[in-house]
Amino acid sequence: MSSLVVVALAINVLVVGGLAYGLSRRREAAIHMKIMTTCFVVDLLNVILVEVAARGPGGESPGAVEQGLKSFWNDPVSLLNFHIAVSVISIVCYIIAIRVGRRLFRTGEGRGLHRKNALVFIVTRLASFVTSIMVSWPKISGS
Repeated sequence: MSSLVVVALAINVLVVGGLAYGLSRRREAAIHMKIMTTCFVVDLLNVILVEVAARGPGGESPGAVEQGLKSFWNDPVSLLNFHIAVSVISIVCYIIAIRVGRRLFRTGEGRGLHRKNALVFIVTRLASFVTSIMVSWPKISGS
């Protein structure tokens, strides 16, 4: 199980690097859009990998979604819950960015909203990145 967790974290590092590169290419809309959309797709695939890793080899353990739901009921204020919240906000921001970014590309409208959303996205995605390491560390180190 821990090898899948390590792979998921490595993918997470690559996505954050890709997002930084995409942000650096924001003035070249066509390249920026391709990079950011690719990062979104890879992030969603990584969520599926995390779900598979949480289930374990036989698939008998509870998945990440089930563990997250239990965590919200059992311990409303926890690092895992914060991680889940910022991760969900990041995904919502991805969707907003894609919709507003396409409109901006086609019509030139929505730059202010795209920038504000980008700021929220960057903060929440970095928080998700850091907390993913913190939440996964016990699984990797065996503690």
